[in-house]
Amino acid sequence: MSDPKIELIPSKTALCVDAAITLDVLIRIAPPPPATSVERSPLNLALVLDRSGSMAGRGKMHYAQEAAAFAVWQLHETDRVSVTVFDEHVDTLVRNAPALDKTAITESIQSVLPRGSTALYDGWLEGSRQAASGLIDGGMNRVLLLSDGLANHGVTDSKAIALKARELADQGVSTTTLGVGDDYNEDLMEAMAKTGDGNYYYIQDPVQLTDIFQTELQGLVATFGQKVSIGLDPVADLHTLEMLNKLEGTETGRLKLPNLVFGQPIQLVVRLHVPPRAAGTDLISVRLAWDTLDGNDRRVLHATLRVQESIPKADWDLLPADPAVEQHVALLMLARAQNEATTFYDTGDFVSTRRTLEDAAAVAARYSSSPEVNDELTHLSRMMLDLEEHRGDRMRKQAKYRSYSRFRGSPSAPVTNPDEQVPPSHRDDPDKPHA
Repeated sequence: MSDPKIELIPSKTALCVDAAITLDVLIRIAPPPPATSVERSPLNLALVLDRSGSMAGRGKMHYAQEAAAFAVWQLHETDRVSVTVFDEHVDTLVRNAPALDKTAITESIQSVLPRGSTALYDGWLEGSRQAASGLIDGGMNRVLLLSDGLANHGVTDSKAIALKARELADQGVSTTTLGVGDDYNEDLMEAMAKTGDGNYYYIQDPVQLTDIFQTELQGLVATFGQKVSIGLDPVADLHTLEMLNKLEGTETGRLKLPNLVFGQPIQLVVRLHVPPRAAGTDLISVRLAWDTLDGNDRRVLHATLRVQESIPKADWDLLPADPAVEQHVALLMLARAQNEATTFYDTGDFVSTRRTLEDAAAVAARYSSSPEVNDELTHLSRMMLDLEEHRGDRMRKQAKYRSYSRFRGSPSAPVTNPDEQVPPSHRDDPDKPHA
């Protein structure tokens, strides 16, 4: 298997010989495409489903069961699986074991009825223990936690739960969180995914659940690198270096990245403030490191950016900017604006919330030839409509989720308009199975 490639693309192709400049650099980490002949690594999947009373609404429990059953049927006999459900009580319906009798496992899932309150921490912790009991060396060990409500029973402190997620990730059990609807705690679910080395999904309508489970499983089976980090080292006289993405730091001073997945690039932007300098100068070196799935090897790649031309400031100002770099800067500025809008919303300043979203839309409109930016424009319009129609919780979740995905360097997972996605028959009858 070949290593990923690191591309370093400056916003302009020259430096400035007589003035300080700001130079944005796109860091594109391009994993190799999947090799169809390579056997995938085994999965150890812990399904943890909220069965609190609110899951009865809008057919959420039905769609959660359908999605969980879908996941079970995708597993091989060499994979392992467990199923844990929770309200204020926690029950493990299927203890961690090879995924042999899929019919019995899915029948257990279909037997769950919504009831009670939400012991989210206890349910997730039990699922994590199940995954840990069958830990697969050289495989992906992942908890999939699905909830539609607030943690209101047992441990509820977000920081304590996120710290436990980090501890379990360090032991090899990662956590993906799936928040359904508009009532769950997105800050907690996002924090658990960040510290738990997994993914976070905002699922606006439960009919999306099977598609999201499919997205998650495809990512798991195509993963070839875990515990990924990036180190950035500017040359000595570049005093300011700003990462426009928001990434967690490591104990060694590097930055955490998502897992390396075949065919899924990671894209970051770093902003350099470059003093006057001659051509042919190294500007920044990048160190990418990751663990192979078998845990026996820590791989490291290096790349260095050197710009071969240096010109006067008047000429530099006339140079066209690289469109790919410009687009990613715009997308990250939009992510920052969405994050800022949620901060205003939390303080009750709805005027500033709307103004921030409107300003972000104005920025996006300047780059509207890009499909990705057009997608952001569509979602910004929906956020403003939600705010206008007093659906602030939905606006906040949408803004937090999209900025979370963008800041990680990966494109947002599908978050679609339910009115466009759900066929009328399913909107009329939420208990009707979704094909």
